[in-house]
Amino acid sequence: MDIAGSRTLSGVFSAFAAYQPDKTFLVFEDLEGQCEQWSFAQFDRRVNQTAHWLLSMGIQRGESFALCAMNSPAFLALSIAASRIGAIMVPADYRATVDELAYLVDHSESRLIVTEPEPLEVVQAAAARSSRVQEVVLSQCEKGQGHPVFEHEIERQNAAHPNEPISEDDVVHMLYTSGTTSLPKGVMLTNRALIYGAEVFVRGCGLRNEDRHLITLPLYHAAAQCHAMWPSLVSGCSITLAPRFSPKRFFPLAIRHGCTMAALFSAPLRMLLNQSSNPAWRSHRLRNVTFAIALTKEQFAEWDHRFGAPLQHLWGMTETVGLPLMSPLYGSRRLAAAGRTVLGYDVKVIDTDGRDLPPGEPGEIVVAAQPGHTVMKGYFKNPEATAQTLRDGWLHTGDTMRYDEDDFYYFVDRNKDVIKRGGENVAPSEVESVIKQLASIVDAAVIGVPDATYDEVPTAFVIRNANASIDSDQILDHCRNKLAKYKVPVTVLFREEFPRTSVGKVQ
Repeated sequence: MDIAGSRTLSGVFSAFAAYQPDKTFLVFEDLEGQCEQWSFAQFDRRVNQTAHWLLSMGIQRGESFALCAMNSPAFLALSIAASRIGAIMVPADYRATVDELAYLVDHSESRLIVTEPEPLEVVQAAAARSSRVQEVVLSQCEKGQGHPVFEHEIERQNAAHPNEPISEDDVVHMLYTSGTTSLPKGVMLTNRALIYGAEVFVRGCGLRNEDRHLITLPLYHAAAQCHAMWPSLVSGCSITLAPRFSPKRFFPLAIRHGCTMAALFSAPLRMLLNQSSNPAWRSHRLRNVTFAIALTKEQFAEWDHRFGAPLQHLWGMTETVGLPLMSPLYGSRRLAAAGRTVLGYDVKVIDTDGRDLPPGEPGEIVVAAQPGHTVMKGYFKNPEATAQTLRDGWLHTGDTMRYDEDDFYYFVDRNKDVIKRGGENVAPSEVESVIKQLASIVDAAVIGVPDATYDEVPTAFVIRNANASIDSDQILDHCRNKLAKYKVPVTVLFREEFPRTSVGKVQ
């Protein structure tokens, strides 16, 4: 038996609702500054209603539904309700294009899409391409524009616990992540794995029951879930939720709601550093801000001088569920390093033949894996990719790291087929395939270029047909119609030919 035991996310939340019914669970402040608030008992009732509503919509144990929206109370209610009935929630980027969302909905076999007014047109078009989708439901609005409204629908539901048969091994979330292939892969996450990763994280970051966690990162992404939402749930602390990250609103939100913990990426950290100096922002109560992807030494110093909010570096992937590497809570954190191995995970650095490497030698970092227990269960409907990633008891990450004599791990490089833009994975092959849909294009190659704010941004190199008149603006417009904004190249450069290896691969 491991630290997760036989618990489910639903059961953990119900236990806290019984133990501390009147304690504030969630404060949601929308973009206009309007706040909604729920106690643990009130939100547990909302989860029950949401679970009954999902059942009334025909979502049974093992079946999928999608959510395409910004952060909202509905996200948390649907997440916990999925665990309560054994269903599978599939979060989608609200900035996705029709093609991207249609693939996700079809591949995940989702039968229902919950969305909000902003992406509704895209959602409707994606749903029309699927024979499985039976309903589109709107949230965060008063009028449904011809669709049911989530908040109105659940108010009519039974508030008693549904008592459906569920298991700690049920897949409850499926997160789609870009990798080396042109199509995103559905990462299957079980109750047990999510609780395991959350419990390990709670101990690694010192999250307490009396904390209030500020969540501004997008909940459809593993980062906000695995180092914010699920750890908050298993610790029974309070959450302040914002629809999305805003550099102008981050510290005012933290101050207004007395937040003590927060989760960010390096790109949002840089955006905050780019704001005009405001001494009032130092009046926050944040005692720990977890983040991924390192800043420069100068940026770390400026952050400490201007904001005084302690930073804790960490590393993980959607597939690892938890964060195997974190800066130590006590002593020197060495923020340039991704951290040390945390209690509950085992990692090693290996060469291309699978042999362990000594300190100082760069190689692939791999994570000891019990599929569905300590890491993902696998990739949905993709046994080949699952077998390639999970083999011989280890999860192969594709990330290159080295470690020193004190067991601090330093990021060296990632799989060169992945561009990391502000915490989002961009598969070059996906962008290339979209560009090559254009009849005037002979070939395309997309690479990551260093960027001061977003770490890397995609740049496209393109070979046109002879006498073709297509220009960069036309190519970028085509990409904007087919890809989420963060995947669109910042620049298109034309070439007559590409440098290639002896076997024809683009260098």
